[in-house]
Amino acid sequence: MANNVNVDQLVSFGKDNVEALVKSSTQAVKGLEELAKVYQALASQSVEQTSAAVKALSAAKNPTEFQSVYNNLAKSNFDQFVAETRKIQELTNSILTSSVAPLNERVQALQGLYKAS
Repeated sequence: MANNVNVDQLVSFGKDNVEALVKSSTQAVKGLEELAKVYQALASQSVEQTSAAVKALSAAKNPTEFQSVYNNLAKSNFDQFVAETRKIQELTNSILTSSVAPLNERVQALQGLYKAS
């Protein structure tokens, strides 16, 4: 930084940096809590679906019916897996974007200081 930046500006800039770090960390923690809730709900849902699948497979009266039920369950589970994976990926991207935003703003502010000098 050039000579025209005074001590008060440096202190203010440092304070803003700390505030941005705190804000970033807070958003990351909130996002991780939300992600944990999604995983918990997914685990509960998986247990329920496994129980229902076992009942459906046990109710099959012959090997052909068993194979049909199995194929339907496999397709349904795969489709749901893809949908849940997308949902988790979008949530993760959102968490990363929002938690890094305050830090990016500080980098831009630093670049602005250098450009202004």
